[in-house]
Parts: sequence; C-alpha cells; structure tokens
Amino acid sequence: MDTTRTDAGPNVTYACSGVVLDRLGSDVLDEQEHAHAAGINHTGRREHFIAGRSLLRHSLSAATGHAIHPADWQFANGKYGKPSVVPGQPQIQFNISHSEELIALVINPVAQVGIDVELITGTRDTGPVLYLLTRRERAWLREHSEADRWTAFLHLWTAKEAVSKATGLGVGMDFHDIEIDVPGGRARCRNGLLDIGDHMTFDRQTIAAHGATYCLSVACL
Repeated sequence: MDTTRTDAGPNVTYACSGVVLDRLGSDVLDEQEHAHAAGINHTGRREHFIAGRSLLRHSLSAATGHAIHPADWQFANGKYGKPSVVPGQPQIQFNISHSEELIALVINPVAQVGIDVELITGTRDTGPVLYLLTRRERAWLREHSEADRWTAFLHLWTAKEAVSKATGLGVGMDFHDIEIDVPGGRARCRNGLLDIGDHMTFDRQTIAAHGATYCLSVACL
C-alpha cells in the first residue's frame, strides 16, 4: 500500500483491493457492513467494498495512535449518502474512491475532504458526461490536442468529483455549480454553496500503481 500527503495536507492511501485484503483481512467489519457486502452480486464490487471498509477502519485507528480498535469505529451517512464517523468518536474526516483494481482513501483530522480516482488507460468515452461541464471547462479541453485531451479531461473530472464529495452533496448537486480551474488548482463554486466562500482548492496527481496509470484528485474544505 502506498501513502502520500497532498499539498492540501490530507493523507492519501491507495492500494489494490487484493493487497488490502491479503494484508488487513476483513475481520474488523461490523455486521451491517458484512450484510451489505453479501448483497453485492458482482464479485469485484463486493471485494472493493470489503477492502475499502477494512482499509478505512485500520487507517482511522492509525490516525488516532491506535487508541480505537479498527472494529470499534461506527459510521453514519449524511443526507446525500456521504459517510462520517458518529459523534462521540474522534471526528476524522474521510472519503473513498474506487477505479478498476485500485482503492484510494483520504483522511483528514481537520477539514472535510473528497477524493476521486480514475484509470487513465481505460475506455476513452467522455460523451455521456461532457454536458455536465461548464462552457469554460469545455473550452479548456478544446485547447488540448486530441492525444492529450483524455488525460486532461480526467484531471478535470476527478477534481469535479472530489469537490462535490468534499461538500457532502456528491451526486445530489448540479455539477454546473462547480467550475474547475485545473492549472490553478482551484474550484469556483456557486455563491452560497460553501460556508467558507465561493472557492475551494484541490490537489491532483498522476500515480502509477499495479501496472496501470491513474489520475487522482483530492479536495479539501
């Protein structure tokens, strides 16, 4: 498993789900998580879920100096489905993303965070989501050559996803309310969307893991 610290401060860990399960196992998951996993028919998605929850629980415990056992963490979902640690336990913020074999986790003891990871060397079809981009974002993409446009799109899209998840709104928000400035590492959000103002910063990077290349973005409120 690989760990890095982004410019924004949060700790990011990424690993193949098989590696996570080999090293950490699944014994720390609670009954509700095991029941949820049992209801996932797709083998790969089920493995991703189990590995993601195991990695999360172990990482949260490590962040507290192992003051809390991984099996003792409890979680609740927000209005739009974003999970968080229940009140009464250390309020460490976290977010998880999956792409192909890779799991990416970000934790931050201070601020809300969001993360998104996408495989660069996968299927290249932006058609279904281009309508979710703003006019300026589409113009920025057109500045890139056709050979570079896919990677540029993923840097933009993962940042957009990460920002939406950091706000806690996720799929519950209109993606036109977020405008990504990829070179500047800033997202401009609709007035009133954020308590801290109308801008949010994000960190993006290209990572190599398990023989593949991924685009990863982390946003921090």
